[in-house]
Amino acid sequence: MFIENLGFIMIKKNVFIGPLPPPLGGVAAINESFQSLEYPGYFMCSFNTSNGDSREDLYKRKSIKSIFIEFLKYKNLKKFLDDEKPDVANIFITSGISIIRDLFFLRMLKKNDVPTIIHFHSKTKGEFALKPKRLKIVGKLFDKYANKIILLSGAHLQYFQKFINKEKCVVVENFVDYSNFDCDINNKTDEFLFVGRLTKQKGFYNLIEAVEILKNQQFTFNLNIIGLASSDEDQIKLENIIKNKNLNTHINLLGPKFDEDKNIIFKKTKCLIFPSHFENSPVVLKEAIAAKMAIIASDIFANKNVLGERNNFLLSVKDDSLDLANQMKYILENLDRTMQMCQSSDLIKGYSAEVASKKLNDLMNQIVEA
Repeated sequence: MFIENLGFIMIKKNVFIGPLPPPLGGVAAINESFQSLEYPGYFMCSFNTSNGDSREDLYKRKSIKSIFIEFLKYKNLKKFLDDEKPDVANIFITSGISIIRDLFFLRMLKKNDVPTIIHFHSKTKGEFALKPKRLKIVGKLFDKYANKIILLSGAHLQYFQKFINKEKCVVVENFVDYSNFDCDINNKTDEFLFVGRLTKQKGFYNLIEAVEILKNQQFTFNLNIIGLASSDEDQIKLENIIKNKNLNTHINLLGPKFDEDKNIIFKKTKCLIFPSHFENSPVVLKEAIAAKMAIIASDIFANKNVLGERNNFLLSVKDDSLDLANQMKYILENLDRTMQMCQSSDLIKGYSAEVASKKLNDLMNQIVEA
């Protein structure tokens, strides 16, 4: 309870449960972004479910050691809820193996009578919880434990409504704070940028092959890389590949970058390359749009769902290094067109934080006052 000049005003407590950076990844980044919004009438607190490892993979299977760590998180959350006594919870859940832990978290929130909003950051196939039989179980438990379920797009809603109570589902797009990426297009450098885990699934090996193709064609350019491989061994392997192919003159490995350090690189760069083989609702594309960038993205559904019918991007064929090289070549040879793509991104404002902020505030007020 907080005291103001005109009397007593009850401030409700809002807890965010989910991973925070590091790792470098969509669900951690969007959880952090939600926590930066304003919630009138609410005091915000946070329970971080990540381990603080830059290489942490939120989707992979857990070892015996990591299962013990997750059990400790369960105990820590119980103490956290006993101490903080929140009035509402926002929990960020993926469709990887960690969903088993999160279902226990949901049960605990229900037991503590905490109204709960699930932010379901899920693909539609290829992960632990997404087999139809498992999804039916997940849907029943979500319906039992959650007051509202946030999905990331109309396409996600169309798919998951077969398994999850549609009446509880609300679409809230991943968003970005445009002010963090505001820049002058005329000051951008003619460089490329890749952001993400340095893995085959993210298309990073395709990107290395594309750079080699262009280098052999005598193209000169800089490609900055934000991210790390999945392990120290894989990182060394990638660095050796780049060195042995003499690509150090073209590829700059910057490691993980967060907050303003990352934003500065977005703001100065003209073109993002995002050749991923499989995605959910990639925040990095929205960050590139906010940073007024041209974009080269793989032609997968999730990317096309974000980019739509706009004029700020080129599509490359998934897992096709030669086609990726051709799209990069087009950017290098058509700088005026690249500038037009940047200007097209500058016109897109639909992924701003204001829309998400209003929706989440409305949802919390609905379930707290119910």
